[in-house]
Amino acid sequence: MSNDNPSAEDKARYDAAKRELLQAIAKKRNLDKQLAQIEVQIYNLESSYLTETASHSGGNIIHGFDGYLKNQPSGRRKYEISEPDRIFSTSSTTYKKSLELSGEGDESTATGDDQSRMSTPGLTTVIVPPAPRPDALTAAQQKKNRDREYQRKKRANAAMSRKQGETPISDDESVSGRKPSKRARLAEDD
Repeated sequence: MSNDNPSAEDKARYDAAKRELLQAIAKKRNLDKQLAQIEVQIYNLESSYLTETASHSGGNIIHGFDGYLKNQPSGRRKYEISEPDRIFSTSSTTYKKSLELSGEGDESTATGDDQSRMSTPGLTTVIVPPAPRPDALTAAQQKKNRDREYQRKKRANAAMSRKQGETPISDDESVSGRKPSKRARLAEDD
């Protein structure tokens, strides 16, 4: 029995399936936008991490920390990030498409009108500023300041003892770190 007109029950199931499909498609589009935003954010954070660690020559999780303890020159070089270095971005198979849609990264060649057509509305990139550096001195600077303060106190104590007519506890060489002058040596001989 072949009937060309669907029954009311069939139409109701068809309409319910159609609504469910439209809702699923809208939900999928929303999830795709969120995925694209997250992939662009990962790409940008990864770029900043790789360039930041390359500029300080301390190493990173990609290349290791072999140079961390070495005293490297602080020359600022432009570090080119290669594709194999991007282990986090490349873990997603859709990250290139996300970058194209957002207009981010090296893969984007969009210009002018293409850019406005390709951008995804509501796409934001979070840029986290580096942590503020404390005004604390490094260990080497602290040691240098301690040494200066120690030498200053030694010179002050030596000057006070000379004014009082006492002989200094240490000779002039240890106070100033220099050999006594000719005048001081002649004064000692007298």
